[in-house]
Parts: sequence; C-alpha cells; structure tokens
Amino acid sequence: MVLSFFNREPQAPPPDPMLLLAEAQEFLKTDDFASALEKFDELCALPVQSPLPLLSRATCRLQLKQYPGVLEDCQKVLQFLNSDIEGHGDEGCTTVHSLALMRMAKAHKELGQLDEAKSALMRKNAIEHKLGRDKTDSGDEGDRKKEQETADEWKEKGNAEFKKKNWAKALEYYRNGLGYDLYNSKLHSNTCMTLIELKKWTQALKHAEQCIALEPQWVKGYYLKGLILSNESKIEQALVALKKAIEIEPSNSRIKALLSEVEGRVEYVESRLQRRKNGGAKPQTKEAAAVDEKKTKKEDAQENEEPVEDVDSDEDYCNEDGCRTPKKIKFKVSRKQIMDTALEVGVAVVGVAVVCWFINKYN
Repeated sequence: MVLSFFNREPQAPPPDPMLLLAEAQEFLKTDDFASALEKFDELCALPVQSPLPLLSRATCRLQLKQYPGVLEDCQKVLQFLNSDIEGHGDEGCTTVHSLALMRMAKAHKELGQLDEAKSALMRKNAIEHKLGRDKTDSGDEGDRKKEQETADEWKEKGNAEFKKKNWAKALEYYRNGLGYDLYNSKLHSNTCMTLIELKKWTQALKHAEQCIALEPQWVKGYYLKGLILSNESKIEQALVALKKAIEIEPSNSRIKALLSEVEGRVEYVESRLQRRKNGGAKPQTKEAAAVDEKKTKKEDAQENEEPVEDVDSDEDYCNEDGCRTPKKIKFKVSRKQIMDTALEVGVAVVGVAVVCWFINKYN
C-alpha cells in the first residue's frame, strides 16, 4: 500500500492560461483559426473568470463558419457584467457585450435568421448610444443628453394625448420622440400600443420587436407581441411570445389571462385537426356522447322516412338544427302515412262504385 503510493505518477500541472493564450495568438497571426480554436477550447475548459476567451473562440468559430457555436459562446459572454474592450473601434464596439452582439448578428445573418440579426445589431447600437460612444465629436455628450430630454418631452405629450384617446395625435408625438432617440424602448412601447388601438398590426409588431431587441428582459415587449399576433390569428407565434413573458413575470395577471385565452384557441385548433385526421370523429367527452346519442335517436326515428318531392324556394328553412336558405327543400312523409292515405282512397273508390251501381240498377 505504501509502495504503491510512492510509485504513483505525479499529476501533470494544470495548463497555464497565459501560455495557451500566447500560443493561440501566434496561430491567429498566420490566420490558422483551426489551431487557435484548439487553444481557446482548452482555455474555455478552465474555470472561466473572464468573457474574453469566449469572445476569442467565437471569433475563430465565425471564421470557420461554425455559426451555432458562435451564438452559444456569445450568449455566455452576455451573462458576464459588461466591461470596456479595446481594439474593436472600427466595428463600433467598445464593450464586450457590444462585440458579442456584433458577432451574433453576423452569425444570425449567415444562418439566414435576418430578424435575429437585426435584433442583435440594434441591441449593440443601443449599448453604444447609451454610453455616448456612437459619436466622435467632443461636444456630443451634451448634445446626446439634450436629444434624450427632447425625446422624453415628446413622450409626455404623447402620453397626454393617449389618455384622451387621441390616437393619431399621440402617434405623431411618439414618432417625433423617436426621431430624437431611436433607442428609447418606452417610446417604442407607447408607439406600439397606439398602433394597436388603431389596429395597424404590422407596424405595431415592428415596434414590439424593437422593445424586445432593446430590453430582452422587459416583459412588456413580449406581451405586446403576443397580443398583436393573437389579434392576427397567429396563435402559435403568440403562444411563444406569451410563454416568454410569463417566464419573466410569472405573477402578471394580465399576461396569465391572455396566455390562457391563446392556449384555449390552440387546443381548439388542435382538436379540429385531430377530428379531420380521424375522419371527422368527435372526441368522446360526456357532452359529445350525449349529442351523439340524441343524434342517433333522431336518425332511428327518421329511418322509415323518404323524400317525396323537391320544390324551389327562396324562403328560410329552419329546424331544431338551425336555419338555412337552400335552393331546394325536401318534404318527407312516413310509409305509414302513405299506406293510410292509399287505404282511404281505396275505400272511397269502392264507395263511389257501389253508389253508381245502385243508381243504374234502380233507374
């Protein structure tokens, strides 16, 4: 036991992060992204305390067209606190979040996911705009603040008109505000609600998606998107948006109510599709079974009936199943009625024959 302890091979020391980084940088100098990626894989396998190795790996994966991996790495970067980064000013990125979003936008674009690409790019621009780094002149910080104040003034004017239900005027004021601050999520939200009141669903949806792009954890953007899609009868898409909203705010009663309504519509559509698939068979609930039983009794009672004639009619035809206006209406009599009528006619004919015979005989 003691001998085995002394004969055991010593464990290899953990990889040196600085050495791995230096080796990766050497490979990057020659555009050997595959070899650099191997080093960044080793770096990222270590207990990560910085988003930079993930960003570097995402850059390598982007060059190697490994786009799903790019999105995965960048999502992890966004979980770190945002911090400044140098050397990417030509891309308009001064923070790690901005650079991650820029990489995500490129990956989404290559995957053909244009809406997601736009969303990532807008979030990146919003970060730089809020930091005042999307302008270069030294006096721009004061100008930017003034623009935001002007946008807020237009927003307050729009809110006043919205409360008066002057939708057109409110929309005008909100759009004026967006002209001064395009990255104001509240202005997008208010514009969206005004367009919903005007039933301009397509335009409203764009502003709801802008809210989500600017504030991914703000529940209102997802709620508005779900509301719009529900009104457009795009219930599957509405369900996705509302589930995201309820995930952010599980106790929100308004979201719960709308989600319940949309889920009910989804269940109804699915049941109809299932009935078609089953050849029109209805689900056998207690209510459905009672309806089927009533229908069966009615069919049994009419089994001996047959149509006699069809006539044209423009009048409404109603029965216990509802009303309709058919081109032709069918009148039906039972076999028993036909037999009774035939018997009466036969008796009448015999009676007439007897009377005629009696008159002829005695005249």
